[in-house]
Amino acid sequence: MSCNALFQSPPLDLIDTGKGLKVQTATPHLVSLGSGRLSVAITLLPLKEGITRIGRDDAPVPQDIAIEGPGIEAEHCRIENRGGVITLDPCGHLCSLDGVPVTRPTQLMQGYTLCLGKSYIFRFNHPEEANRMKSMLPQKSPVTPLVYSTGNLSSLTIFSVCV
Repeated sequence: MSCNALFQSPPLDLIDTGKGLKVQTATPHLVSLGSGRLSVAITLLPLKEGITRIGRDDAPVPQDIAIEGPGIEAEHCRIENRGGVITLDPCGHLCSLDGVPVTRPTQLMQGYTLCLGKSYIFRFNHPEEANRMKSMLPQKSPVTPLVYSTGNLSSLTIFSVCV
Protein backbone atom coordinates (compact mmCIF):
# COMPACT_ATOMS: atom_id res chain seq x y z
CA MET A 1 0.00 0.00 0.00
CA SER A 2 1.44 3.38 -0.96
CA CYS A 3 1.65 6.35 1.42
CA ASN A 4 -1.04 8.15 -0.63
CA ALA A 5 -3.38 5.18 -0.33
CA LEU A 6 -2.72 5.01 3.40
CA PHE A 7 -3.65 8.67 3.90
CA GLN A 8 -6.81 8.26 1.80
CA SER A 9 -7.99 5.32 3.93
CA PRO A 10 -10.38 5.82 6.86
CA PRO A 11 -8.65 6.99 10.05
CA LEU A 12 -7.26 4.38 12.42
CA ASP A 13 -7.13 4.65 16.18
CA LEU A 14 -4.02 3.09 17.73
CA ILE A 15 -4.45 2.49 21.43
CA ASP A 16 -1.68 1.19 23.70
CA THR A 17 -3.51 -0.88 26.31
CA GLY A 18 -0.35 -1.51 28.32
CA LYS A 19 -0.53 -5.18 27.38
CA GLY A 20 -0.86 -4.82 23.62
CA LEU A 21 -1.69 -2.53 20.76
CA LYS A 22 -5.38 -2.09 19.87
CA VAL A 23 -6.19 -0.92 16.33
CA GLN A 24 -9.70 0.18 15.43
CA THR A 25 -11.55 2.04 12.71
CA ALA A 26 -15.18 3.04 12.24
CA THR A 27 -15.57 1.48 8.79
CA PRO A 28 -16.17 -2.18 7.77
CA HIS A 29 -12.87 -3.95 7.17
CA LEU A 30 -11.04 -7.23 6.90
CA VAL A 31 -8.20 -8.12 9.22
CA SER A 32 -5.75 -10.28 7.31
CA LEU A 33 -4.23 -12.98 9.45
CA GLY A 34 -1.89 -13.96 6.62
CA SER A 35 -1.52 -17.04 4.56
CA GLY A 36 0.07 -19.57 6.81
CA ARG A 37 2.39 -20.26 9.68
CA LEU A 38 5.20 -18.08 8.34
CA SER A 39 3.09 -14.91 8.26
CA VAL A 40 4.10 -12.62 11.14
CA ALA A 41 1.94 -9.54 10.56
CA ILE A 42 -1.70 -8.55 10.46
CA THR A 43 -3.11 -6.09 7.94
CA LEU A 44 -6.26 -3.99 8.22
CA LEU A 45 -8.06 -3.73 4.85
CA PRO A 46 -10.93 -1.21 4.61
CA LEU A 47 -13.95 -2.25 2.51
CA LYS A 48 -14.85 0.89 0.61
CA GLU A 49 -18.31 1.62 -0.76
CA GLY A 50 -18.76 -0.41 -3.97
CA ILE A 51 -16.81 -3.47 -5.12
CA THR A 52 -13.54 -4.74 -3.63
CA ARG A 53 -11.84 -7.33 -5.87
CA ILE A 54 -9.67 -9.98 -4.22
CA GLY A 55 -7.27 -12.18 -6.17
CA ARG A 56 -3.72 -12.57 -7.43
CA ASP A 57 -1.44 -9.91 -8.88
CA ASP A 58 -1.48 -11.71 -12.26
CA ALA A 59 -5.25 -11.25 -12.75
CA PRO A 60 -6.30 -9.64 -16.06
CA VAL A 61 -8.29 -7.03 -14.06
CA PRO A 62 -6.34 -5.26 -11.28
CA GLN A 63 -7.30 -6.56 -7.83
CA ASP A 64 -7.93 -4.21 -4.89
CA ILE A 65 -6.54 -6.79 -2.48
CA ALA A 66 -3.79 -8.99 -3.91
CA ILE A 67 -3.19 -12.31 -2.17
CA GLU A 68 -1.22 -15.47 -2.95
CA GLY A 69 -1.50 -19.00 -1.68
CA PRO A 70 -2.80 -22.49 -2.31
CA GLY A 71 -6.21 -22.44 -4.00
CA ILE A 72 -6.21 -18.67 -4.68
CA GLU A 73 -7.49 -17.87 -8.18
CA ALA A 74 -6.48 -14.85 -10.29
CA GLU A 75 -9.91 -13.22 -9.75
CA HIS A 76 -10.87 -15.12 -6.62
CA CYS A 77 -13.87 -13.24 -5.17
CA ARG A 78 -15.55 -9.88 -4.72
CA ILE A 79 -16.86 -8.11 -1.66
CA GLU A 80 -19.56 -5.51 -2.20
CA ASN A 81 -20.30 -2.72 0.26
CA ARG A 82 -23.70 -1.13 -0.47
CA GLY A 83 -24.62 1.35 2.21
CA GLY A 84 -22.96 -0.68 4.96
CA VAL A 85 -24.42 -4.03 3.84
CA ILE A 86 -21.39 -6.17 3.01
CA THR A 87 -21.75 -9.18 0.69
CA LEU A 88 -19.18 -11.81 -0.33
CA ASP A 89 -19.49 -13.18 -3.88
CA PRO A 90 -17.21 -16.24 -4.16
CA CYS A 91 -17.30 -16.11 -8.00
CA GLY A 92 -17.30 -19.92 -8.06
CA HIS A 93 -14.03 -20.22 -6.11
CA LEU A 94 -13.09 -21.75 -2.77
CA CYS A 95 -14.41 -19.49 0.03
CA SER A 96 -15.76 -20.32 3.48
CA LEU A 97 -17.30 -18.39 6.38
CA ASP A 98 -16.65 -19.80 9.85
CA GLY A 99 -15.63 -23.06 8.16
CA VAL A 100 -18.81 -23.38 6.05
CA PRO A 101 -18.29 -23.34 2.25
CA VAL A 102 -19.94 -20.41 0.46
CA THR A 103 -21.16 -20.99 -3.10
CA ARG A 104 -23.39 -17.95 -3.68
CA PRO A 105 -23.38 -14.28 -2.64
CA THR A 106 -23.69 -14.15 1.15
CA GLN A 107 -24.02 -11.22 3.54
CA LEU A 108 -21.08 -10.92 5.92
CA MET A 109 -21.82 -10.50 9.61
CA GLN A 110 -19.64 -9.03 12.35
CA GLY A 111 -16.93 -11.41 13.50
CA TYR A 112 -17.10 -13.92 10.64
CA THR A 113 -13.85 -15.73 9.84
CA LEU A 114 -13.34 -15.77 6.08
CA CYS A 115 -11.04 -18.35 4.48
CA LEU A 116 -10.09 -17.87 0.83
CA GLY A 117 -8.50 -20.74 -1.04
CA LYS A 118 -7.02 -23.30 1.30
CA SER A 119 -5.26 -21.08 3.81
CA TYR A 120 -5.75 -17.31 3.48
CA ILE A 121 -7.59 -16.19 6.65
CA PHE A 122 -9.41 -12.92 7.35
CA ARG A 123 -11.64 -11.74 10.14
CA PHE A 124 -14.52 -9.49 9.08
CA ASN A 125 -15.22 -6.51 11.34
CA HIS A 126 -18.20 -4.20 10.98
CA PRO A 127 -17.89 -1.66 13.83
CA GLU A 128 -21.39 -0.21 13.38
CA GLU A 129 -22.94 -3.69 13.46
CA ALA A 130 -20.82 -4.65 16.49
CA ASN A 131 -22.05 -1.56 18.36
CA ARG A 132 -25.66 -2.43 17.46
CA MET A 133 -25.14 -5.99 18.73
CA LYS A 134 -23.53 -4.73 21.97
CA SER A 135 -26.50 -2.41 22.58
CA MET A 136 -28.84 -5.43 22.52
CA LEU A 137 -26.94 -7.24 25.29
CA PRO A 138 -28.43 -7.08 28.75
CA GLN A 139 -27.00 -4.17 30.72
CA LYS A 140 -24.68 -5.09 33.54
CA SER A 141 -26.26 -4.11 36.82
CA PRO A 142 -24.15 -3.13 39.79
CA VAL A 143 -23.79 -5.97 42.25
CA THR A 144 -25.02 -5.26 45.75
CA PRO A 145 -22.75 -6.87 48.31
CA LEU A 146 -24.41 -9.41 50.56
CA VAL A 147 -24.16 -8.64 54.24
CA TYR A 148 -24.01 -11.50 56.71
CA SER A 149 -24.32 -11.13 60.43
CA THR A 150 -22.90 -13.77 62.70
CA GLY A 151 -22.77 -13.75 66.42
CA ASN A 152 -19.49 -15.64 66.60
CA LEU A 153 -16.94 -15.00 63.85
CA SER A 154 -14.46 -17.38 65.47
CA SER A 155 -16.61 -20.34 64.35
CA LEU A 156 -16.71 -19.19 60.69
CA THR A 157 -15.09 -21.67 58.31
CA ILE A 158 -14.19 -20.61 54.79
CA PHE A 159 -14.22 -23.22 52.04
CA SER A 160 -12.39 -22.75 48.76
CA VAL A 161 -13.71 -24.51 45.69
CA CYS A 162 -11.78 -24.70 42.41
CA VAL A 163 -13.88 -24.95 39.30
